[in-house]
Amino acid sequence: MTQADAKGTAGTPGAEGVPREAGRPARNLIGLPRSPVLSHYRKQLERAGVSPDASFPHKIGAFLSKHLLIWAYEYLKFIFHPKHEFQDYRDSSGERGVYALRPDSGSQNEPEGNRPIRVCLAADWGTGTSEANDIARHIAEIDPHYTIHLGDIYYVGDDDEVNENCLGKAEPGGTIRPVRWPVGAVGSFALNGNHEMYANGNGYFNLFLPTLGIPGSNEGRHGQKASFFCLQNQYWKIIGLDTGYNSLGFPILEHIPLIRKIPGIGPSCRLPRPLLKWLREDTKLGADKAVIVLMSNQQYYSAFEDKYTLPARQLASFISRPVLWFWAHEHRLAIYGKFGMDGSVQAYGRCIGNGGFPVSRGQLVTNPQPPLVLYDDRLYKVVEGMELGFNGFVKLTFAENRMSIDYRDVENKKLMEEDWEVHEGVLQGKSIQSADSELKRTSHDLGMAVR
Repeated sequence: MTQADAKGTAGTPGAEGVPREAGRPARNLIGLPRSPVLSHYRKQLERAGVSPDASFPHKIGAFLSKHLLIWAYEYLKFIFHPKHEFQDYRDSSGERGVYALRPDSGSQNEPEGNRPIRVCLAADWGTGTSEANDIARHIAEIDPHYTIHLGDIYYVGDDDEVNENCLGKAEPGGTIRPVRWPVGAVGSFALNGNHEMYANGNGYFNLFLPTLGIPGSNEGRHGQKASFFCLQNQYWKIIGLDTGYNSLGFPILEHIPLIRKIPGIGPSCRLPRPLLKWLREDTKLGADKAVIVLMSNQQYYSAFEDKYTLPARQLASFISRPVLWFWAHEHRLAIYGKFGMDGSVQAYGRCIGNGGFPVSRGQLVTNPQPPLVLYDDRLYKVVEGMELGFNGFVKLTFAENRMSIDYRDVENKKLMEEDWEVHEGVLQGKSIQSADSELKRTSHDLGMAVR
């Protein structure tokens, strides 16, 4: 893809020929709760041209028009319509969602060769902000072989938001310049998040996934066939998981702190049965000496917010060795040492949910149990009195049994680099170097992040 593609359609006129804004204003997203009803509300608030911090009478005045009815209709449609059928690879002729991790688009059955393989990651990127556009441009300049979005398209991941925030397609009457997800030279993938499921997953499954995948991997047909996948060679297995499909709890009740703890009320993020069957039968985890790199939307553990431990318990029956786990959902960059709950996978956690959503600063550590090593709490800019942190993305470079992880911010500044190796099926951290002294360290021992 060219850099022009990554930038979207700059200058596309909006309603009545009015030039579109450079991107969705960050103020529209600040403080957005993880709530289907409030996400639908914020979407209509933006359409009404009303700021979230406007006075209550101003909001009511705007919503007494058609926007109130649209909000009610969209939310009730979400409540009473079933979510999109969970897709797997059963109906995909000859394709099982397991692909060669290789530096070119040759036959998936050919050896991967010795050339480095570049994989770029971003998460919570689908916002349509100018920062999302900048990150897409930086990723495109790297010319990655693969790109992976770890999920969350805002506000609710419906068709028009997938078009504007991911596919670079301007919606009629819109006022925001669209942004396009940068595709890799070999292939691209996207994971499912809770915001995609606020529209029952329809925009994600029906519109976004068909534009991704490995072109020509299935008798010339295109598209990512399911919300999970595996990229592998003899040393590495990148496993993309769908923790978003079951990330919603019981409507309204899931937002009441005491009630959400009742089983069946709050979100479980349970991995669907077809995905578990695929892990067992197709990826053959543990049957070789490849090290596993997991990717998901929801976090396994956190020093700041809720944890979602059920997927890690489900995976423990397949995975017996420590893994590297990248996740999103929390809008920050945070690096953890090895940690795991009893009866669950042991993982080196990497939270990279700072792709496009405004990053809040100054959040306190509320759970000291996970070994947080450092996180990015630098000041990027101030928006209407709110201090925001830096957005960013990650580049993985694989070279035989070695992998480097390069963390960069929205200005394409290198923040940190890690080096890992595989030895007889065991993941070994070789080094971690912080290139920015302003990253906030919570441990004097930086090496704890890779031991």
